[in-house]
Amino acid sequence: MKKLIGIFFLTVPCAAVFAQIPTVLTLAPDARSTGMANLGVATPPDINSQYFNVAKYAFSQTQRGGVSFSYSPWLHALSDDMSVLYLSGFGKIGNGHYLSGSVSYFAAGKFILTDGTTTVTQSPAEWAIDVGYSRQLSPYFSMGLTFRYVSAIYAEQGMLSVLSAGAFAADVGFYFRIPVERQSLSAGLQIANVGSKLDIGNDNTAFLPISLRLGVHYEMNVQDIHAWGFGVEANKPLVPEDDADAGVFAGMFKSFGNSFSEITFGFGAEYTWNNLLAARAGYLYNHEQYGGRAHFSFGAGISYHRLLFDASYWLPTSSGNNALNNTFYVTLGYVF
Repeated sequence: MKKLIGIFFLTVPCAAVFAQIPTVLTLAPDARSTGMANLGVATPPDINSQYFNVAKYAFSQTQRGGVSFSYSPWLHALSDDMSVLYLSGFGKIGNGHYLSGSVSYFAAGKFILTDGTTTVTQSPAEWAIDVGYSRQLSPYFSMGLTFRYVSAIYAEQGMLSVLSAGAFAADVGFYFRIPVERQSLSAGLQIANVGSKLDIGNDNTAFLPISLRLGVHYEMNVQDIHAWGFGVEANKPLVPEDDADAGVFAGMFKSFGNSFSEITFGFGAEYTWNNLLAARAGYLYNHEQYGGRAHFSFGAGISYHRLLFDASYWLPTSSGNNALNNTFYVTLGYVF
């Protein structure tokens, strides 16, 4: 994972592969979740449930479907040509049955590659396309499956160009929701990006960012005007740290021997007034050895008739020129 393709401008001698997993699969895509420290596996369902837990769609009982578009000028404190775009949608096809889909796109910015005599500049991108199905199996439980194709980018020895590699993957999600009068307790589990390895040249392969996400969420409604939600989630990579040659499933089991420090934790809260206005906040902890993305997050949203608009902003906890400074997301959605 230390050779993950660029998060900012790079000057890369073409002497080794410098990419191992697609960044596009590791970035939370929408403004609601990122306003609550990337919570999403156990929160109430929304249009963008495809990324965190497709099983949640099956509890969208008041909605027949919806579409949304999200955008973030990624790491714009360091670069002005990187961005994350996400298009998501879902629709009801029967009682408790939903189909969904999404397209993710990551513009990776400019890469300057040189072999010592020749220098070239390229602006590559990664993308992924998903199709999902979810079903409510009981009044309290649902599950869902997502199938995905992803195109990643990498550079290979002796090549003055950024190349691409494709892979197929799948997610499985489970969602539990227990309503009690004006309260509800929910829990979610997702195993994401289980699929074929990426062929990154010279007989090298790389794992996709397989992960296990667990979370719980509590929601309280007061007089149908004030709604409060509180959640906590943990995200554990299921990729071994010291065995790049392991098979996919063997590697997933070996990953439980990794350091506990690799787990990312998120804590978030949301307040909604009259189903119209929303305010959000959260804190995400990620050990500096595994990315150092610790930050506070803040968000707001408005719902008017069938239109939804959300925005979020990140405040890194470390001082100085942090790559996450001034990170923000915006999402525009429409429900049917």
